[in-house]
Amino acid sequence: MHLTNYEEAALKGEYGEAIASSYRVLVALGDYMGADRLIAISSAHISGVNYANIGDEGLVFLEKFASDAKVRVKTTLNPCGMQVDRPEVLKTPADFATKQKRIIEIYAKLGVRTALSCVPYEYDNKPRKGSHAAWAESSASIYGNSILGIMTNRESAISSLAAAITGKVPNAGMHVKENRVAGIAVSVDAELDSTTDFGMLGLYAGKLTSKPIGFTGIKKMDRFSGKALGAGIGTSGSSPMFIILKDSNGLETIHFGKKELNEIKESLSNVEDPQMILLGCPFYALQEVSRLASGLRGRRVTKPTYLHLSSSVYSRAERVGLIDRLRSSGVNVVKDACPSLTPIGSWNGYTDVVTDSPKGSYYMRTALKYNVNVWDIDSIIRSYSK
Repeated sequence: MHLTNYEEAALKGEYGEAIASSYRVLVALGDYMGADRLIAISSAHISGVNYANIGDEGLVFLEKFASDAKVRVKTTLNPCGMQVDRPEVLKTPADFATKQKRIIEIYAKLGVRTALSCVPYEYDNKPRKGSHAAWAESSASIYGNSILGIMTNRESAISSLAAAITGKVPNAGMHVKENRVAGIAVSVDAELDSTTDFGMLGLYAGKLTSKPIGFTGIKKMDRFSGKALGAGIGTSGSSPMFIILKDSNGLETIHFGKKELNEIKESLSNVEDPQMILLGCPFYALQEVSRLASGLRGRRVTKPTYLHLSSSVYSRAERVGLIDRLRSSGVNVVKDACPSLTPIGSWNGYTDVVTDSPKGSYYMRTALKYNVNVWDIDSIIRSYSK
C-alpha cells in the first residue's frame, strides 16, 4: 500500500503516539483488505461509547489515547449507557454514571461532537452524497451506503476512531465503486406492513452473504422502513449495503414470502406477559415520534415504557409538544442511551420485554439476557395501552 511522506512520518511516530497508533490500525486494515492507498474522509461516527460494553479496560485505553490527539473531521458518537443529564431516569448506579460521563468527556477532549446517536444522519452528521466516511454503527453505515449514498465500510470502534484522528481510511471495500453491486438477490412477495416486518426481512437476508444485497418485489419503502431493513441486515450478518432492484439480473435469487416472514415472527416472540416496553432501536426519528404520539392519543400505556431518542430529535420533539404528549400517555422518553445495550431491566427488576425492533431483540436477548417479544408498534399500542 502506497503511503505519502506525511503518512510514513506519522506512522513512525513523528506526530505523536496516538496518530502513529491510528496509522498502524489503518495500514494493517488496508493491507488486509488489499487497499492501494489511504483516502480522505469527511465524516466519522464512533462506537465504543457505552460503559456497559467497553468497561474499565476501554476507559483506560481512551484516557491514554486522548493525551495527544484531536479528530480531523466531523465526528459523532454512538449512544451511551444512560441519560447523561439525568442518570436517575433509568436508575443508573452512581459508579456506572461516573465512568460513563468520563468516557464522554474524553471523546469531547478529542474534539468529538458529543451527539450520542445511532442515527447520526438525523440532524447531527449527514455527509453529502458520494462522500467518503468512516461509520462504525452497523445500522447507520448500511443506511449511509444504501439510502444516503455515502461510501463507508462497517468500521469497528477502533478503526472508526483511527479514521477520525487521521481523517483517512483505506481505499477498499465500499469506498470502491466496483464493490457497490449486489452479490445476491432476495425476491420478496411477503406483505411488509410495518417497519418491524422490514427488520425481520433484514434479519433473514443478512445471513445470506457478506456482499451487498439486492431486493426485488418490494412495493413501497420509506426511509424509516429502510432504516429497519438495514438494522436487521447489520444484526444477522456482515453485508454492508442493500440495493432495490427492478429484477434480479441473473443473480442467485432467494425467495422471501409469507411463510418465511411468519417463521421469523414466531421465533422472536416467546413471552406471555412482558414487564416493560422498549422502543427506539435504532433511535426514532421525529416523524416516528409523532406517529407514536398520535397512536397513543387519549390512551395510556399499561406497562413501563421507554422510548429512546437522540438529544437532537428529543429537543425538536419537545419544541412541538410531542414529549409532553407522550409523557401524558405514561411513556418515559429517554435521551442518549441505547435500549439494547443498557441494563435498564436489571436496574429496575425487569426481565421480560416487548419491542418493535428485530435488531433490538437480538441484543436484548444476548447482551442483556431478556426474554423478548417482537411486535409491530400498532400491536404494542393495542395490547398495552387503554
